[in-house]
Amino acid sequence: MSSWEETVRELRGQYLAEAESKLEEMVACLVRLAEDAGDREALELLVRRFHGFAGSGTSYGFPHVTALGAEAESLLRPRRERGEAPAASELARAQDLLADLRRNLEGPAEGPSAETADTRQPARPSEVLVVDDDPAVVAMVARLLEQEGIVVRKAADRQQALEAIAERLPDGMVVDIILPDGSGYELVEAVRARADGDAPGIVIVSVRTGFLDRVEAIHCGADAFFEKPVDWEALLRRVQMLLERTRAEPARVLSVEDDAAQAQFVRSVVASGGFEVRTTSDPKALEADLAAFRPDLVLMDIVLPGVDGYDLARLIRQDERYAALPIVFLTTEGEVGAQIRSVRAGGDEHLTKPVDPALLLSTVAARIERARFLKSLLNRDGLTRLLTHTAFLERARAALSRKRRDPSRRVAWVMVDLDNFKVVNDLYGHPAGDRVIVALSSLLRRRVRQGDTVGRYGGEEFALLLEDLDPPDALRLLERLREEFAANEVATTDGRHLRATFSAGIAFLDAGVDLDPWRKAADDALYRAKAGGRNRVVLSGA
Repeated sequence: MSSWEETVRELRGQYLAEAESKLEEMVACLVRLAEDAGDREALELLVRRFHGFAGSGTSYGFPHVTALGAEAESLLRPRRERGEAPAASELARAQDLLADLRRNLEGPAEGPSAETADTRQPARPSEVLVVDDDPAVVAMVARLLEQEGIVVRKAADRQQALEAIAERLPDGMVVDIILPDGSGYELVEAVRARADGDAPGIVIVSVRTGFLDRVEAIHCGADAFFEKPVDWEALLRRVQMLLERTRAEPARVLSVEDDAAQAQFVRSVVASGGFEVRTTSDPKALEADLAAFRPDLVLMDIVLPGVDGYDLARLIRQDERYAALPIVFLTTEGEVGAQIRSVRAGGDEHLTKPVDPALLLSTVAARIERARFLKSLLNRDGLTRLLTHTAFLERARAALSRKRRDPSRRVAWVMVDLDNFKVVNDLYGHPAGDRVIVALSSLLRRRVRQGDTVGRYGGEEFALLLEDLDPPDALRLLERLREEFAANEVATTDGRHLRATFSAGIAFLDAGVDLDPWRKAADDALYRAKAGGRNRVVLSGA
């Protein structure tokens, strides 16, 4: 058993002891909400506690605690964010989930393999089905995906693939066109014909390179097409993008509409597609709603009190943060002149009321998917697929804004830096250095929770934002990551193996502190870790 596994076992008792007091708090919150469903303080604490269990259960050998906490959080969080009282049925379900969560904590923990993960919803890793009768291709795809923590299932023909899909629908698929018992096109069509068939991201690979083959791939429902011999790094990047799409949190839609009946119609239609919807009827509140809600798309009425939608769209486009934010105009003005004004104001679509619900939902879904894909290309580092420096700072500013609105929130900035990285490059070469960077980025991406933020801050420097964790929990997480990374070997391009370490500094955001002092506190903690001998984690203020 490795040292980090022993450490986790030692810490499990402390985790269970602390969990008991948190469970009692949650029971008390449910009692308060049963008496007064509008008790916002009780709802806030309850959601935070469920959130904490969602992020920590699997780490200590209780994967079902993670799943139960995530389900309860997703049940109650929308109510908290909208400032609404939960329904009686939702409170009853939360009570059942809390009881199940307590029973799971009272039972035996699962083995060390369960302790190594630290993810939020969903608890399991992403899963990709590779369908190809060429063992070399299957082996290469499997190696690339598995080193990123992705579970790979394999099928050599169409029938095996259908049986695997019937057993469990994967998050993604890599499919060859030419299969021994049929075509990959037919397989993709069969998947897309399922009720849940839109969910997986599907990549087709083939020796066929003609234009009609590419068209057929699009027609059957594939998301991407790669020619053989395959550019493996490009394939990996695209699969990761598709998996991010399938595992992403529900998209947010901001509807700017002052007519109550129309606002309710839009909310009902868009929410039916799994989107989170917020409505604003006061144009003066738009900027605040944009900052607080961070929508993935804006539905904009044109006729509004005191201003028109065209001017509001121009106002949005003046802020570079929203330069690529899709804006869909939804108005009774259907003539060509109105459509031209929509384009000039920065709109992406112009839908005329009364709008067909299917058209509205399809437009919203298509625009959001396209915007997310482009944002992923712009905001992700090419080597690691982590957020770029600029994109990370944007997330940090958003976390700062949330802290100012709710001083009780906890958020930590973590700086992570590889130790003696210049020595690695000098001794093994820059390709080996890149492999070390990729290995660390892969570990961070797999082990932190889905709702946390990870970015490549500089050459060999990374940054994380950890929300709703206590300082001891954040310190435990980074220590666990540090020990796991130090224990892993990285293979170089010439067949040699090396081990590397990192140092980290953690700084929690205090109320009233701005971005630069917060960042400096994390940097200073990292400097202390380096000065103290490297391969260690320092908590600012400790």
